[in-house]
Amino acid sequence: MGKLMIQGMLDLSQFWPIGESDADTTKIVLTVLPGAVQYQPTNDVPRPTTKYDDACVKSFGQFKPVIKNGKITVRLQGVDAPELHYQPQSMKGKRYKGQPFGSLKGSGLVKKYRQRQAETATVRLGRYLSTLGASPLPCRFQTEVTDHEGPADAVDKYGRFVGNVFVNGIDINLEILRQGLSIVALYNSMHPAEMEACLEAWALGKTATDGVAQYQTRTIGEFDPQLLYQSPATATLKPEKTKRFIHPKLYRRQCTWWAYRKLGAFKGGFDTYLSLFPDDVFFEQASMREEGFLAATPFQIEKMVKAGRQVIYAPDEVVFKEAGSQLFTSEGQP
Repeated sequence: MGKLMIQGMLDLSQFWPIGESDADTTKIVLTVLPGAVQYQPTNDVPRPTTKYDDACVKSFGQFKPVIKNGKITVRLQGVDAPELHYQPQSMKGKRYKGQPFGSLKGSGLVKKYRQRQAETATVRLGRYLSTLGASPLPCRFQTEVTDHEGPADAVDKYGRFVGNVFVNGIDINLEILRQGLSIVALYNSMHPAEMEACLEAWALGKTATDGVAQYQTRTIGEFDPQLLYQSPATATLKPEKTKRFIHPKLYRRQCTWWAYRKLGAFKGGFDTYLSLFPDDVFFEQASMREEGFLAATPFQIEKMVKAGRQVIYAPDEVVFKEAGSQLFTSEGQP
């Protein structure tokens, strides 16, 4: 047990509409200072670690360095904001009723789509961060880790560091939740204390009148292909006539489902589509509390949805299963 800590600088110009980063905060890039990566075992002092100097993850068949050109990408744990620019994903290798899904290439459907409130949440996050100081902001990435030999479990399968970012001593993850700029998103890779902190912040943010979380809905409407990402060069923030948005995790899957339905390669409903992913798993948060992490019953993500139209669980009622990851050297050695 221990903590992984990384000192860095946070460039605010990366946030939309100046840059492309969004309030989903999966693309926060920290400029890592030399010798800034430290591991602190429980009841001990922090010490520099070189565990990540040559470390990679295997993502989509290729080895991807977790630190590249002195920068890391951070996924802020506990938060999931409306998607600003999401593309339908390839279903290559998947079959339905014996038939392959085919390719979306050349279909004209592979575009960057967005959810309602995504632009508003991103702009408000950028404005808030700018009140904390001039860009770039000195910051600290931090996460609880369980690997007794070193913090190998701090990186997800896409090579992103998963944890919290602090600026001026303020936990940005929790502040995003308190201000209602995101919904809460718990994963079984989080420690109980980390979950509790997120739930407390979410209790304030889900009804924050200045936030976007109040517009989260459990009714799954039709996918709107007219809601497209606006590139920074031409972006204009306009009031949205309809404000409601579904859970971003479900939106990402709805986006791909819609594209293959439009292509004619898939005829089933949304819940049928979700059933094709047996590893896409969640737990009931109350059950996990009562029975423990290991004893809680897993459910496929299709069980979150009723008749493809209604989300059964509120965001704070579920804990998603984190996909496994593994670190390799740049030569591909474990």
